[in-house]
Amino acid sequence: MGTIHSARIRGLVVLISLVTCLMMLAPAGAGASIKSKIAAALARQGLAGPGTSVAVRDLTEKRYLDSRRGNVPRLPASNEKLVTSVAALADWSATHRFATQLLLQATGPNSKGVLAGNVYLKGLGDPSLSTSAFQASYLHMRTSGLGDFVNHLRSLGVTKITGRVVADDGYFDRARTVSSWRPGMAAWCGPLSALTLNEGFGPSGGYVDNPSLWAAGKLTQLLRNAGIKVRHGAACGTVPATAKLSYSESSAQLGRLLAAMNKPSDNFFAEELLKGLGASFGGAGTTAAGADVAKRYLKSIGLTNGFSIRDGSGLSYADKLSAHAIVTILGAMTKRQDFAVFRNSLSVAGVDGTLKDRMRGTKAAGNVHAKTGTLSAASCLSGYVTSADRHALVFAILMNGSALPLARAQAAQDAIAEILARSRP
Repeated sequence: MGTIHSARIRGLVVLISLVTCLMMLAPAGAGASIKSKIAAALARQGLAGPGTSVAVRDLTEKRYLDSRRGNVPRLPASNEKLVTSVAALADWSATHRFATQLLLQATGPNSKGVLAGNVYLKGLGDPSLSTSAFQASYLHMRTSGLGDFVNHLRSLGVTKITGRVVADDGYFDRARTVSSWRPGMAAWCGPLSALTLNEGFGPSGGYVDNPSLWAAGKLTQLLRNAGIKVRHGAACGTVPATAKLSYSESSAQLGRLLAAMNKPSDNFFAEELLKGLGASFGGAGTTAAGADVAKRYLKSIGLTNGFSIRDGSGLSYADKLSAHAIVTILGAMTKRQDFAVFRNSLSVAGVDGTLKDRMRGTKAAGNVHAKTGTLSAASCLSGYVTSADRHALVFAILMNGSALPLARAQAAQDAIAEILARSRP
């Protein structure tokens, strides 16, 4: 009996040890389940090969649930806009508004309403300056408008301007595109300038050659339509030191502009913001100076590699981001007071933006907030999702390839997003 009793005790000890080991291994087992499901989703679409990187981090548990080729720098396409967004919020704040100034050579009109000399329109990098019609049909928001300049001059009693409207776009350099773009990429972004109107779209629907002159010419037209005579046509120039600031038009807040950029993936907004970062914090209104400001932010959150910033929109094939770098960026943003602004600027699965028609009818719909990215050689999706047991997850899916099947890439991304939405890490 003693032998049997001892054997039972030994068996009980072994059983307890086994149960303890299984309990200790439970989190790893849950993670492995997610990993295997993600692997299967990639394999079904033929995208489990070396061109795909995936990183998923559980912010609640502070651990990675999956990481495959997470440190490989990839072509991010419009996931690059995540970098532009976080740098803009860090340096300007969510409530920042961009200005466009109206300056006069004279202090005001004479008793007959005549304003002597020129009227100067100085741009300071507002990407959203536009007509009311453009705001209603394209931007779908209210922001800075040319009509307010007309209203201001009318409020001063101006009936005639003896000079002209002069455009000053010297806050940025004169490069209308980005030097690292491949030929033809400028078709996806309006001409860059510190003074722009309607994102560079002219009256015929195409891009104008000189965006600042187009803005000054449109203001001249609006003034004349309002009964204010302007003797001469619009021109480009520099505000003289003797000119006085008469009015400053303000854009919508940066947080609202980021939503207008990220949800439809607006390349123009992104490039203008990057140049603005350079002008405000980098010593020059250039793409390169803005990229340096963005790099400084990435280094401030602990990233020293896994990225190459060459533009603000992701149109450049010289841009590089690793999945781990993106996950680090997304995680760092959750610790900021303006996190809700950033998260709300992203497309919501099945609801709006570039994800409006994706993941509908799944657990990911209305849950996933993410940024898409698409080029001929890249398809990406990175963002936030809440798991079934309310864990906060961040993920980055970067797919690169010379003949990338876009439909299959998006199907794999959507499947992974749903796996994470259904998961219980």
